Amino acid sequence: MARKKRRLKNADEALMGPKPNYGPHNPVPEKDEDRVREYRRATNWFYYFENKKNAEVVCQNYAKNHLGFTKAQINNLKKLPGWKYRMSIYQHIELINNGWTGHPLDESILNMIKDKIVWAEKEGSKIVKEISNKPKPVVISPAERTRRKLLETLYAEFDELIVEGWFEEEYTQKFNLYSRFRGHGFKGNAIEPFRRMILPEYECILDAYNKTCDQAVEAYSHISKANKKKMLNMYEDMFKDMDKLKQSFKAQRVPRAHKRKTSDEQVTNLQYQAECEDSKLASINPVMIPGKSKLWVYNTKQRRLTEYVTTATDGFLVAGTSIKNHDEKESKTATLRKPDDMLPLILSKTEKQLEKFWKDITTKITSPNGRINKDCIIMRVF
Repeated sequence: MARKKRRLKNADEALMGPKPNYGPHNPVPEKDEDRVREYRRATNWFYYFENKKNAEVVCQNYAKNHLGFTKAQINNLKKLPGWKYRMSIYQHIELINNGWTGHPLDESILNMIKDKIVWAEKEGSKIVKEISNKPKPVVISPAERTRRKLLETLYAEFDELIVEGWFEEEYTQKFNLYSRFRGHGFKGNAIEPFRRMILPEYECILDAYNKTCDQAVEAYSHISKANKKKMLNMYEDMFKDMDKLKQSFKAQRVPRAHKRKTSDEQVTNLQYQAECEDSKLASINPVMIPGKSKLWVYNTKQRRLTEYVTTATDGFLVAGTSIKNHDEKESKTATLRKPDDMLPLILSKTEKQLEKFWKDITTKITSPNGRINKDCIIMRVF
């Protein structure tokens, strides 16, 4: 019988000895000297091989299983950093978990473990209360951030350069809204908010100019009609700049690129006839259709043959039960008088030879609608 190879001890095992584990086959020493010596070795072993995260879990499980901590208390304990309580109790808890009983693990040590964990839970509960009482940060919406930036920049500049000039009876100032709007880095979403900011004042001046509101007439009675017109022109120029900005942003907008479906995904819902015993025809795999430029389909119920042709660079696309991208002028469909004579040609001739096929058709040739149903055999693709 082959002798079992002995596993060599690593340096740590040679130095610290095996993992402490006590029970019927490895009882705790009875003599006090041996018991104290083994106790020191065991506590040193757990200290040496301590895993920080595992040590915290060991302490939390002890609190749950031996001290009867609730789920809320365990959550409080988790909030406190583990190094604040595990250092002096973890080794003793591991000894208890691994079967140690009796001296020197007496009542005083058990009380010390309990006091430490209870203290840690109370400290953790303070942290939980601080977190719950901490005011939540105010979330500013993108629209509100845009409005505030408009007030701090464009609206403030307009007020300083134009409105204050009107108080000093200066009505010839220029305000290039288009360049200022771009210079501050605003996007298209800021156009309408700025329009709403200046529109009420414009309407008030307009009422004073047209004398449609007595209050507006009285408010602007100190300004001549000619100067009111200059003020209105200033606003209208800004409105025109806003319309130009809207058009420019619309022109620069990049359309979303639609991800093209794979051939398998395109033909998932395609309905076709897999095989027809009467016509002695079988369909090819429909996944071959997407990307091709020519497709031959035969309707066994109507005896109608169709050739789909596309000039699109992407070839055919399949959506539901329809063939997309086919050229309506180049594509043809007709009813066959003698399908048994004509259909074998579709299967045997080359693409070049089939270009003359429709010259021999005597029935009316029309343009197909692109639909494929359960009566259709997918014959060939090129």
